[in-house]
Amino acid sequence: MSDIHTIPEVTYEAELPVMDREQIDMLLMVDDGEDSTKLVKELFDLFRTESIEKMKPLENVCEAGDRGEMRKIVHFVAGSAGNLGLARLSAFYRAIEYAIDHGELVRIGHCAQPIRAAFESSCVAFTSEFDI
Repeated sequence: MSDIHTIPEVTYEAELPVMDREQIDMLLMVDDGEDSTKLVKELFDLFRTESIEKMKPLENVCEAGDRGEMRKIVHFVAGSAGNLGLARLSAFYRAIEYAIDHGELVRIGHCAQPIRAAFESSCVAFTSEFDI
């Protein structure tokens, strides 16, 4: 994984696939005849919109050193990412939560850029995979 997605105090499986195909396949299983690609697009658009809104204060939160608020931001996005099948992003953000909870990540001024970069690259991969 590129250094752009790295926070030195955070350890996680960076070699995880960007997407969990089993989770995505579960989303694609629609029994009522709906267009499954349309459903995935709608779910992704909702994820992206809500996550962008949640991450708006990220730079200020990191500059202020507010670990609790940063943890809330990554916690929200990690859960949504996992549900959507964005495995690597979810794992990275969960590892950030863990590092905060265990006192391994104390100074966070350098965290906004890698957090945003991981989000953006995951969104690009998802939209590319599903041509949305």
